[in-house]
Amino acid sequence: MALEYNPEVVLATTIFKEYRNSIDIYTEDCEKDKEFYLQILQKLLSDTNVVINDIYPIGNRRTVLKHCTNDTDTCRKKLHIVDGDIYLQYENITIPHLYVLDAYCIENYMICEDAICNLAYRLYGRKSLGEIKTCLQISQMLENIAEPLINLFYYYSVQMECYGQFELRSIHNYLDDNTNLVDVTKINQRISEIKLGLIDFGIPEELIEEKIRQRKQKFPINVDTLLCIVSGKNFLLPYVKCHITKRLQFNWKLSSEALKINMVDNCDLVRLIPLKEAILAACI
Repeated sequence: MALEYNPEVVLATTIFKEYRNSIDIYTEDCEKDKEFYLQILQKLLSDTNVVINDIYPIGNRRTVLKHCTNDTDTCRKKLHIVDGDIYLQYENITIPHLYVLDAYCIENYMICEDAICNLAYRLYGRKSLGEIKTCLQISQMLENIAEPLINLFYYYSVQMECYGQFELRSIHNYLDDNTNLVDVTKINQRISEIKLGLIDFGIPEELIEEKIRQRKQKFPINVDTLLCIVSGKNFLLPYVKCHITKRLQFNWKLSSEALKINMVDNCDLVRLIPLKEAILAACI
């Protein structure tokens, strides 16, 4: 049986460690993701006087939102951070002391040329960084996968909004068995299945199409949208790993936690400036 989250235990922990932190940061996920999240925040705030040595992962999105809503303690500065997730496309939540990432998940912010190419450079060790960049062609790779994956996540979000659940799967379900490239046929087949399921559930086709139009207007098909609404954890990072393996023709193994940690130093955190500003504001 899974251990249930206990708000009293969390509060006691933050009090015990308050001398180590300028602010209490609560996040999604679990302990194994803690170091990764902490490294990102410390890099993001490195030019400020905000000190963060601990963060508190307290479970899934629902748990963090519940804790944020029910937390009435006024003695400590705090911020609760949740992923944008699939809700990013159609939902807007405003709760005091809550920050919703403007991307599917925190892993999305790792996807940039410098982080990916420096990772490959350190792992491969047989080419210069410039040669690695030429070989990997990250910008072209992202452009190639943008349209099919964005379309898939449009339909995922419509399914979630209308049906209350969806099956995320992973990028590996949508790769060609021989080339390991994104298979548009598999994606279009999944989109057709989702659409037919919604119609069978009683959602008019016209309403589905209208919701897709709304999403295309809000999130046009481009690389910026890819890095925003497509899951970095389940789709983009695993695809990056496949891409490096294919282009450099070598096999390598890293846990997902090690993969992310090795990308933090070179990732461009400009997209996380709004989070930095929210933390600084919460510290006042």
